[in-house]
Amino acid sequence: MPRLTTSKSFSVGKLKAFLRLDAGLSRDIPPDPWRTVQRLVGGLHNARRTSQKRAKRIAALKSEIEELKSARAEERRLRHYLLRDAFDRRGPWITGVRIDGEIYGRATRHTSPRLKEFFQAFPEASRGRVLEPGSLEGAMTLELAKRAREVVGLEARRQSVQRAEFLRGLFGVENVTFHITNLEEDDLSSYGTFDAIFCCGLLYHLPYPRSFVERMAAISPNLYLDTQYARTEWELAEREGLQGWVRKENPEDPQSGLSGTAFWPTLEELYRLLSESGYGAIETLALLPDNRHGPRVHIAASRR
Repeated sequence: MPRLTTSKSFSVGKLKAFLRLDAGLSRDIPPDPWRTVQRLVGGLHNARRTSQKRAKRIAALKSEIEELKSARAEERRLRHYLLRDAFDRRGPWITGVRIDGEIYGRATRHTSPRLKEFFQAFPEASRGRVLEPGSLEGAMTLELAKRAREVVGLEARRQSVQRAEFLRGLFGVENVTFHITNLEEDDLSSYGTFDAIFCCGLLYHLPYPRSFVERMAAISPNLYLDTQYARTEWELAEREGLQGWVRKENPEDPQSGLSGTAFWPTLEELYRLLSESGYGAIETLALLPDNRHGPRVHIAASRR
């Protein structure tokens, strides 16, 4: 078989020109695939450079995001440390306060329907002036202040008021004032008049409930009362013309009264006390006879 051997090399350009000579193909041959390949290679190269730039930018943004997350986590950790220290230095607390998902003060924090009941019973308390006798550490006072125009909290123990002032400053609440006073003796008139009184967990710590209810009635037409009462089958006594139960108190306990005893009227006597004090409209909002600390009742009383 004949063979052809040559040592001559052809340049690509010359070869392409040669293939077109006298062939009449200069107008009809398809586009040069080599140029197409070169163009594609160049495009891919540019695209790769663009992709690399985008990848670098994306990586830089991801890095910034991670740094922000880390800074935020560190800020949250520091805030938690400072709050924990501030609460611990003022403890022991009765109140549990939830901040940014953490509970400070008391280990647990319970919810209560009392605020909802109060504002539903007395719509005038919203944007009005409210008194809270027995404000303790101010947790409920600050909740009242979210809707009321002004809230006055009265508490007997200085340490409780100091904690309340701490919470007021911490949350930046400006429409609340706290006063240290003995509610067994204070006639309440020096604080002015109020659209409504929010009295929770106090009356059953007082030795003379009639006197206190009458003083509240003199400064407000509306009273929300959450208190415990005596059962009729208990060993009852008479005080201030009321039938009720005499209970021992521990004045050293911040959740107790200042005197050695407290007086719990029976439920019927409690209604009579409210009526005789001028509260003609009395509504029972919740009756809790099996409460673990003793029978309890929520009442909305009004002079209407």
